Amino acid sequence: MGKWADYLICAVKYNEDRSLITEMKQFEDKEEGIGEETIVTRSTVADKIKKGKKFMTVFSSGSNWQQGNKIRTFISEGNYYIRSDENKVSRDNLGTLPEF
Repeated sequence: MGKWADYLICAVKYNEDRSLITEMKQFEDKEEGIGEETIVTRSTVADKIKKGKKFMTVFSSGSNWQQGNKIRTFISEGNYYIRSDENKVSRDNLGTLPEF
């Protein structure tokens, strides 16, 4: 597997009304392979994206990973949102990633 992004997101945790992601499971995507899993907050991911880091969703397929979608941020009414699609809906959405 070649390097897909700077970081890979494989699972999410949403707030009570499921409008915002509170935490994500992340792996650093290194030239020599995938790093250790860490749990990060949505603000950490958004800040890194704003600084030019690339994020992508990934899905487990047995002992392999399958590439998902690029993760983006956008701002609406002063709030930022994290999405894996290009919709400008004021909610976080990383598709069908599993929840933890």
